[in-house]
Amino acid sequence: MSATAARIKAATIGALAFTTTLAGLPAAAHAAPRPSSPPPAPQVQASVADPDKALGAGWRKSSDITVTGTGDTDGYHLHIAREKDAFAWSTLATLKSSEMNGAPWGGAVCVTGSGRYAVAVFAPKIAANKPSAMQAGALAAVVDTTTGKAVHVATGVQYSYYNPACGPGDRALLVRGIGGDLDKQRTDLLTVDAAAGRVTSTRRIDAQLSNPVPAPDGDYGIVGGNLVKVAANGRLTTVAKPNGRTFDIRATAGSGIDLISLNGETAVAQRFHGGKLTTTATGPRTNLQLFGLRGGSNALVGQVTLKGGKTPAGLTTLRSDKPVTTISTEGHLLVEEAYSQQTADSLAKPLTAADPTRVGQSAVTVRPAGSEQRSTGVITTTAAPVLDAQATAVSAAPTVAAAPSYITNPKCAVPRNDPTVQPLQPSPDMVEWAVDLAVHEELFVNRPANYLKTGLPAYQPQSMFPMHSLVGGGRVPANLLLAIIAQETNLSQASWHVVPGDTGNPLLPLYYGSHSVDTIYYPDADCGYGVGQVTTGMSVGDTVYTANQRKAIAVDYAANVAASLNILIDKWNQMKNEPSAARSQINDGDAKHIENWFLAVWAYNSGFYTYADRAKNNGRYGVGWLNNPANSIYKPNRLGFLRDSLADAETPNLWSYPERIMGWVETPQLKGSGTAYSEPTFGDNGPTFWRVSWHKPEISWNDGVSLPGLYTFCSPAVNSCSQAQNGCPAVSSACWWNGLATIGNCENLECTTEKRVYSAGDSEPGVKRIYDRNCSELDDYGVNDYDSSRPTAIVYTLNDTGQYNLGCTNVKPQNGRFNLLMGDPSGATDDSYYAAIDLHQVGAGFQGHVWSTYGYSGDRLKKHKIVGQWTPDLGLGPQKRGRYSVLVHIPSHGGTGNAEYHLQPSTRDNDEYVDFKCTINQDEVGEGNYSYDHWMILGNFDLGRGARLWMSNAGVSSSDSVGWDAVAFVPTTVDNGDFCGKYH
Repeated sequence: MSATAARIKAATIGALAFTTTLAGLPAAAHAAPRPSSPPPAPQVQASVADPDKALGAGWRKSSDITVTGTGDTDGYHLHIAREKDAFAWSTLATLKSSEMNGAPWGGAVCVTGSGRYAVAVFAPKIAANKPSAMQAGALAAVVDTTTGKAVHVATGVQYSYYNPACGPGDRALLVRGIGGDLDKQRTDLLTVDAAAGRVTSTRRIDAQLSNPVPAPDGDYGIVGGNLVKVAANGRLTTVAKPNGRTFDIRATAGSGIDLISLNGETAVAQRFHGGKLTTTATGPRTNLQLFGLRGGSNALVGQVTLKGGKTPAGLTTLRSDKPVTTISTEGHLLVEEAYSQQTADSLAKPLTAADPTRVGQSAVTVRPAGSEQRSTGVITTTAAPVLDAQATAVSAAPTVAAAPSYITNPKCAVPRNDPTVQPLQPSPDMVEWAVDLAVHEELFVNRPANYLKTGLPAYQPQSMFPMHSLVGGGRVPANLLLAIIAQETNLSQASWHVVPGDTGNPLLPLYYGSHSVDTIYYPDADCGYGVGQVTTGMSVGDTVYTANQRKAIAVDYAANVAASLNILIDKWNQMKNEPSAARSQINDGDAKHIENWFLAVWAYNSGFYTYADRAKNNGRYGVGWLNNPANSIYKPNRLGFLRDSLADAETPNLWSYPERIMGWVETPQLKGSGTAYSEPTFGDNGPTFWRVSWHKPEISWNDGVSLPGLYTFCSPAVNSCSQAQNGCPAVSSACWWNGLATIGNCENLECTTEKRVYSAGDSEPGVKRIYDRNCSELDDYGVNDYDSSRPTAIVYTLNDTGQYNLGCTNVKPQNGRFNLLMGDPSGATDDSYYAAIDLHQVGAGFQGHVWSTYGYSGDRLKKHKIVGQWTPDLGLGPQKRGRYSVLVHIPSHGGTGNAEYHLQPSTRDNDEYVDFKCTINQDEVGEGNYSYDHWMILGNFDLGRGARLWMSNAGVSSSDSVGWDAVAFVPTTVDNGDFCGKYH
């Protein structure tokens, strides 16, 4: 596998988002089948065609540059295009953190006024689903645009569209949301000296500050709809009241501040200078943007109408018929779209592992300013500096001498790395089948006793989890629950390290209570299991479910769907059960209309707080501010999620959680030439929109879901929120919403209803395997000089072969023992607890089980070293010897690195110690360019009692993994000449 192969980790940011990649989180790279034929060669790094015509005569001497970012499983890639090269693209740097789970990566980038430095904020895209991670879960770096040298400058910053913020000089600002999940009303403002590559100050602001801007005369931002100046001690001074909700703001070198705010569907550009705000231009809400240029001037981009027909000093205009992602530092090039190929794949191939051959490939569409000539092409990540940043878990407790309970006592009731807890990864149609039947109370498929070798008694999913009744009657629309599951987990029941047809660990993102693979803090564990990320009742000591119910939720996707359905119903019922004077409801409250579930979906992600408990919450009740579409953390000029283009998947953090769910209802994930689950039935009079089709290279007309307006959930009487006040002010007691709202006129056929594919009596679809199950038997006779008078000893990775759960019927008994030794030295220090964080089960290899982990080196190896040891029972008496050819099984997936096997022939006191070493490439490929199951020979040896073989992840590249599979010790009559690396 390429050295740039993606390092994919089991996500550890709770309540996951299929963040788009959500349809998103791809399965592990080491589980990815290779394509049947190599992908088409990428085009020459996309550049402007006919630059003399498109860019003008002086392009060869220009210093103009463009920097943009795309994310995949290998990191957040910064790409740079220089006008002197006709804006051909190259890689500036790749940013990531091997400590953080939850790849693929996303981010945002700005270029300082000098053009010398790029400042980037980057995080796993699933951070968009977790309130705490979105507020303070991202990393920040400064990158030199001439050399690509990247410096990590901050940990735990906000993952939002206005972070980072660059100024006309080389000073930049970062923000960090501070406070509990319910309030989010304080902000840390970090000042970055980009030239020095460090944070020079951090100020605590007792408000939700958005849109920070460094200016020559100080720092500014937006608080409660006002433009404020931030003093050195964090004190705020209001200096102006913009026209409406501000979403773009940039300072000029001349001490002016340009900004754009909203007035209904009109975007209004204004300049603050000399203590006054004056209007400079207007444009459509969705197509007027502001960007900074080199030297401290700014550019208005879009459909710009200048006030009085004059352009103020330091401000230029660039016409564009659609929103753009960025422009070059001198305004000569507009980047209309940029997204990684893995992002595109994740939408088109849900539940398919991320293709490592697509790592570093991105699609980009550009247009020279003043030209209608668009160029679309593929750019490929080239050799460039890589920053692997250290991520310090925000809630991590300090290390102490003795292992404390927060390291030793898991919070989640169903463990990881337990062979009796191995869910099967379903195919998308299986999940749709379960949802379609569950919402109609028909999910009564029979699960036999010991299903998936769990030890469970026989059960039926919806008998084990009877469907709750909806207050007011009706049922959950199937398409809505499917969209939630798509957002949460990419339709995955098992870890993203396994693909359909595999078994593995449960999908349990925050089991260890930390976003870092170097930290365990069990009290912060999320305990969200499976396709629906069920957390209710899944902690140790919870009494909501029995032990059998908890195991079924963790293992069986159908049982998980049944439990998830009830959680969503409970959120609906919470609202319906409120006193009539305090009720929260959408439209007429009829459950059949998907739009009417907007608040329940909101609560599914961030909770609903009842009127009865208002005294516990300072008088507040309803739904919290974080997921309100009016929250300034979401860019107000956005269209509906996935309505504009596929590139929305690169920036899921621009939309609130319920908006993203409605996007997945409206635009299901794709599967081949169709969808992974069905579209709903759209209202005859519902919204429609144009979008480039994902199936054909043309624009198509699409039906849509009725969506709330930006200020639908704003009321001066309820939460002191209005358009005039730029959303909710920074007072925590005022930011909660409750009441009645209208999203479409359902009586006028503007609302969306369910469309189901499967009905009662439809049998469970068979899993669409990515890899064939390997139930073959070892061919002993194929070994040269095989000695049939003595038994072959096969040592599996599970000592109880009855736990192999993929249905093979010919699993022979274990002839020996397999052990995993954690830490370095193993078990000798508290560090040995940490190795299990990055240990995974994969239903691959001989008879269907492989242990897998990634490579580590240096200081981090102490925590993450794992040694797998096979000790055969050769049936030899004391002082007896025998010739054996030692064969290791190499799985089709589960390992990508060079595995170094060591053999000790015996433990006899007078036996000369020999540490034989053989290195095998576990990423061997065969016909059709697929990895495949096969046996490799380590050699022929004279073995005695106590012989053992071992292999570890030490010295393996951090991009690669190693897999422990079965080993066979085949007796031979003589030394048959077998050698290291020979095929069998």
